[in-house]
Amino acid sequence: MIFLLFFFFMAAFLFWNIRKISPNVYGSLIAGILLIATLGSFLLREQAWACAGQAFFIVWASQAILLYLLWNIFLLLKKGFAVLRHSQPQSNGKAVLLGSRIILGASLCIAAAMLVFGSQNNLHYKIQELHLHNQKKTFTALFFSDIHLDPLFKKEKLEKFIAQADSIQPDFIFFGGDLADISDSAMDAAGYDSLFRRLTSAAKTGAFAVVGNHEAFMERSGSRPVQWMQKVGMTVLNDETVCTPLACITGRTDFQMARAKDVPRKNLAEMHPTDTSLPWILLDHQPRGIEENYSGALPDLALSGHTHHGQFFPATTIIHWIWEHAYGIKKLDGVLWLVSSGLDSWGPPVRIGSDTEFWVINAHSSTSADSI
Repeated sequence: MIFLLFFFFMAAFLFWNIRKISPNVYGSLIAGILLIATLGSFLLREQAWACAGQAFFIVWASQAILLYLLWNIFLLLKKGFAVLRHSQPQSNGKAVLLGSRIILGASLCIAAAMLVFGSQNNLHYKIQELHLHNQKKTFTALFFSDIHLDPLFKKEKLEKFIAQADSIQPDFIFFGGDLADISDSAMDAAGYDSLFRRLTSAAKTGAFAVVGNHEAFMERSGSRPVQWMQKVGMTVLNDETVCTPLACITGRTDFQMARAKDVPRKNLAEMHPTDTSLPWILLDHQPRGIEENYSGALPDLALSGHTHHGQFFPATTIIHWIWEHAYGIKKLDGVLWLVSSGLDSWGPPVRIGSDTEFWVINAHSSTSADSI
């Protein structure tokens, strides 16, 4: 609800500013067309042309909102200084008209440039490494999150990722949620089922996953993302813990999925592993930390995604105001918490100020040769 209110407020803000590019009805007409095109592209996500339109309009809207916000602040300050000087504020109708036109043109040009350069950065992901020493067991895990399959996703990117997973031969593959923004049937038609079977088969011990907020959205639209992930070889953990010979893995139900199903998330105490001789890995799509009323032993490592590290400017700056831990590795509620920016992007396949990535986690026991 809060997101929808914010969305409509931003749409109204854009309309109010863009209509000023013309003193007659044409300004309102242009503003209306731009906003209708933006909203319409969300309704046809599985069409490549609509997906491309949505990508452009999201990037454009983010830049236009920022520029118009700065412009309005400037006009208010100018008016305020005139009042402080006890002078009559001058009519700035022509300045508003010219400024509105310049900002509209500039935001469209900036959006086009961001799509060109940001899409290249989105395509080329980074491989990040985390070494954990003095662990109870030695293992290698591959962690990725937020792949967001859609008509604009480049299949060769996934094929390259699978080839690298094959060469790494990890003990575990961990997926942090937000698999796709298209239906199960569309994924099968595109051949993603066979590709993901190849990926999960690269894990020597197992591939484990949790759902994200976009799985909740897709279930609402009639898809069955959990069953699809299970079909391709992932063990989907829904507020439950599984122990293997190398580690215990707890997967938490996403907050959005819990709300959609009208069920409370279990307390972490209910999922504490009974075998304390093994490392404990926690998967939770959103990095919100550990609940305040939990007082038991803490996981050795927590893995999350969701934030995309802001994806592109200005969200790359704002994201750190929204989340206590928006990206990278640090202690959160006493737990070593890794937040990935994701293997791909939601909406616009654009990365500016952030990167796409996956993580290779190497756990070394105190008795293993490489930890000495």
